[in-house]
Amino acid sequence: MDNTIIVFRDYGDIKFDIKSIMDKKKITVSQIVKKTGLHHQVIKRYYNGTVERFDKDVLSKLCFVIGCDLKDIMSYEKPKK
Repeated sequence: MDNTIIVFRDYGDIKFDIKSIMDKKKITVSQIVKKTGLHHQVIKRYYNGTVERFDKDVLSKLCFVIGCDLKDIMSYEKPKK
């Protein structure tokens, strides 16, 4: 008998893309690091879209420095049916 209570379900995904807006505005990762005081590795994860958990303070700093809204760099992708 299977007593598993965890059900895996596709709820969709949050997509994060600062790379395109940074490239468009010619802003480098190093510039973001200098202006925000955040670690290079943290910014690289956001830049590469590999961040797993989003930090409100980091997102606020990124939006402020890049000059964008949150909706410009994050989106929700609905689950595949």
